[in-house]
Amino acid sequence: MSRNGLRYAVRGFVPCLILVLLLLSAMVAQAQDKTLYWQRYDVDITVLTNSDFRVVETQELVFTSGTFRFGQREIAMNRLSGISDFTVGEEGGQQYVPSSSGEPYTYNVTKDASFATIRYNFPPSDTRRTIVIGYTVSGALRFYPTSAQLFWMAIPDGNPFPTQSSVITLHLPDGATFTNYGIYGAKATASFQAGQQEATITVQGPIPARQAVEVVAEWPAGVVKGQAQPWQQSLDQEAAQKVQDQQFRSRWGPVFDLGFPSLGGLLAIGGLVLLYVWWYRKGRDAPVGLIADYLPEPPSDLPAPLVGTLVDESADMQDIVSAILDLARRGVLEIQEVHEPGFLGIGSSDDFVYRKKAEPVNLRPYEEELLDELFGVGDEVNLSDLKNKFYTAIPKLRKLLYKEVVTEGFFTESPESTRSKFGALGVGILLLAGCFGVFAIGALSRLSGSAICVPVGAGVFAIGLIVLARYMPRRTLKGAEAAARWNAFKRYLHNLEKYTKVEEATSIFERYLPYAVAFGLEQSWIRKFAAVDAPAPAWWIPMPGPVYGGGGYPGNASVPGRPPGHAAPMPREGGSSTPSLEGMSRGMGTSLASMSAGLGGMLSSAGDTLSSRPSSSGGGGFSGGGFSGGGGFSGGSSGGGGSSFG
Repeated sequence: MSRNGLRYAVRGFVPCLILVLLLLSAMVAQAQDKTLYWQRYDVDITVLTNSDFRVVETQELVFTSGTFRFGQREIAMNRLSGISDFTVGEEGGQQYVPSSSGEPYTYNVTKDASFATIRYNFPPSDTRRTIVIGYTVSGALRFYPTSAQLFWMAIPDGNPFPTQSSVITLHLPDGATFTNYGIYGAKATASFQAGQQEATITVQGPIPARQAVEVVAEWPAGVVKGQAQPWQQSLDQEAAQKVQDQQFRSRWGPVFDLGFPSLGGLLAIGGLVLLYVWWYRKGRDAPVGLIADYLPEPPSDLPAPLVGTLVDESADMQDIVSAILDLARRGVLEIQEVHEPGFLGIGSSDDFVYRKKAEPVNLRPYEEELLDELFGVGDEVNLSDLKNKFYTAIPKLRKLLYKEVVTEGFFTESPESTRSKFGALGVGILLLAGCFGVFAIGALSRLSGSAICVPVGAGVFAIGLIVLARYMPRRTLKGAEAAARWNAFKRYLHNLEKYTKVEEATSIFERYLPYAVAFGLEQSWIRKFAAVDAPAPAWWIPMPGPVYGGGGYPGNASVPGRPPGHAAPMPREGGSSTPSLEGMSRGMGTSLASMSAGLGGMLSSAGDTLSSRPSSSGGGGFSGGGFSGGGGFSGGSSGGGGSSFG
């Protein structure tokens, strides 16, 4: 089809679609506009000696909006064995004939396992019409040794419109007399007296839409012959169980109402106290003697990554980054800041090159693993090349760091193992509490609604244990003393300007930088020394740029023979005007202030890049009336269902 043809087809289709939608809207509105109510819904029930009973419903329908052509009456089949002998007519003599044609004055009956449906058709009506429906019900009475009972939903709960009034009339065969009756769903008055064969119940209307009205009656056994149906046996068992439950609840309910909350409170409050005692005895470090407020020197030669793991009991990303700086400080590697230009200046980025300088000796296991993971078989790697790759090495490095602090005698076992054991125990108890909670709601709630307090209390204990797990790693006495000294050194680094003049302590910047990273103080550490223009680390090679003979970056220095704002290149070895890497390192290493942003950016980028994961790997990051014969009035009536019209 050509483009013009498609355009015309669309133009023709849109009005048709709009017309169809309007017609559908009109049909829906018309269906919603059809309303009626029952002026009266009278029910006459006659019990027969063979245990069947005949029901005649007189329904006076008042149509208040719309034109009606048929009605339907549905009768539930769940508490009866059969229904037959249907008749449909109108008050005044007009009888309907069985037919599925849908013609006026015809009716049709269909049955399935759930409902018997009577559809009756009448001429178009918009005022009122009185329909009389009759049918015989079998197997719906209840039989007990001393009595028989009728339970019937005279006005079903499926009626979609209200009913103004209803009179329910009950008839017994000769020789049978009423001993009891009841009405549920509405207020009513009755001309009932014991010993009568007929009772009239007048319901005080109006009855709201979908409001059921149930009638029950009882008479002595003998005259009406029959036996209990299977559905009755099931209901009687349920009723008997309810009676037993009620008796048990009446006797023991107060005990359970008090006992379950008490037990739940004991598990919650007592459990939290128990957890505190558990931590105090098993998780708290042994007390150590008085340690100085601060220490200006590292208390030992312990490497920064192990110090970080010791102090916060966690081998994390900042410890791994501090290990890289510690290797650089010892001359094992150097780091160069580079600029990667994009096409025509678009998409340019900064990167960092890690480069081996010397063959390492006397390395700890975690350092050997770190170098293998960084460089593989080469001697140089870009930090960006490790993105979404290095994360696979982190679990091995953490395990080696934990092993080192255990080997040093700071812990008896890996802090991560301790956390995992207690966390797993907490999760297990929480799952058991959840399972018991389901059981408590399903089985114990019949004893007391407060049964849920027990699993809730157990859940509080479990959550407390999960939270406590992170605090359960316990240092040995040696580890506690070492941690106290290293924390004193940490306070010195954090408050350096309080204890000394920073400009007089510039020599410690590079030496203590790995510790500052392990403590999470690297950015403030760099800022403090950049402010006093401390020398940059010898292993740091900044990004190439204009350099003046005196070293540093004078903002508007005037150089003979060059326009203002243009700098002369620093001579390299051999007389060339292009600076060498080694020359730049020496020349620019004298000015930390001019390169602090790059150094700080490298530290931030290292943590983020090395811990990054591919999106498909599942996320990134790094961290860690009581009837005499039995039965009663609580068993539920037969005859449910409803009505509909069209």
